[in-house]
Amino acid sequence: MPNPSIYQKQAEFNEQTAKAAQAGFPDWAVTMCFYAALHWVNDYAFRQGDIGNFENDGDVDSPHKRRRMYVKKIAKQNKWNDLEESYELLYRVSMTARYLEGLEKQNCTAREHYAKNGVQFCFEYLETIKKRLI
Repeated sequence: MPNPSIYQKQAEFNEQTAKAAQAGFPDWAVTMCFYAALHWVNDYAFRQGDIGNFENDGDVDSPHKRRRMYVKKIAKQNKWNDLEESYELLYRVSMTARYLEGLEKQNCTAREHYAKNGVQFCFEYLETIKKRLI
């Protein structure tokens, strides 16, 4: 079996961190699930020879946007609708966790929000991503 890529190692580390953070720091668990997903996408792209797609080459699109477009492309090519849906959801909830998007009207922090609503769904979406890309 070939050595794991640095992207695979980082994805695994991020998932371990998410699991450790789940009980006391659910906002960070959400964030780390997203970053685990991001690195699984990077690992897949690396193995496909596509990792250069995400490098900042002066293009106006951010690496996040290019990565999301890549996920959309491979999901469509492989008929993996659940891949695109799972990645997009993790992206959106991480924006809530990191930047409080959508929480202003609720007047609560991301930690309070995810403590109340749970984070298990993030791990389920991460599993879908792993199932498709590993």
